[in-house]
Amino acid sequence: METAIVQQQTPHDLIALGIERGLDVTALEKLMELKQRYDADQARKAFFQAFTNFQSQCPDLRKTKEVSFNQTRYHYAPLADITRQIAKTLKANELSYRWEIQDDEKSMKVTCLVSHIDGHTEATTMTANPDTSGAKNAIQARGSAIEYLKRYTLIGALGISTADSDIDGRLPNVDIDKLHAEYMKVYNQVIQLDATLSKYHPDNWKVEPSPKAYVKATGELNKVLFELQKKAK
Repeated sequence: METAIVQQQTPHDLIALGIERGLDVTALEKLMELKQRYDADQARKAFFQAFTNFQSQCPDLRKTKEVSFNQTRYHYAPLADITRQIAKTLKANELSYRWEIQDDEKSMKVTCLVSHIDGHTEATTMTANPDTSGAKNAIQARGSAIEYLKRYTLIGALGISTADSDIDGRLPNVDIDKLHAEYMKVYNQVIQLDATLSKYHPDNWKVEPSPKAYVKATGELNKVLFELQKKAK
């Protein structure tokens, strides 16, 4: 008895086979489109696996900076300390991040892009007005707001729960409507994957929706979304 062993072929194999057999340009173009979709799907799977590994390995962040004002005192982790403490774990899982900054003179929009070496990227965006608290000049006010947004978008993008608790009440003048829209974008993806998770809708929160609440909730909901997407594969 002869046993036929069928090996699953990837789009890469099909393209090589098509070239060998002299397929016309139209057929090869369709195979190339198939390959692009296949590569994107594989990159997405690799990202979510790496992201899951990162979250399980991420160290507890040390709150190294003390702030004291109006009889209030607390410690938090500045952006530089967060990035330093997560650097090795990100590298071990072949993840990286960067920011894109848009400034229209009235407000700043910061997007944190987290990418895997295979090419897939996820984005978290926040928008705020200049931070005019204290005796800041115009440039310092914009720089302060951008620094806050970089910190909070990184926290949200990576779902760093220990850093979420550090939010210190000194957020710049964030547009809560835009925060809501950005949160709902993630929420709608979650609901499409699991309709029973309506508890994450802001109407069902046990706390008052606020800029701090949206920042923390976005990080938590991103973790839920990543888990659902991983299970759906």
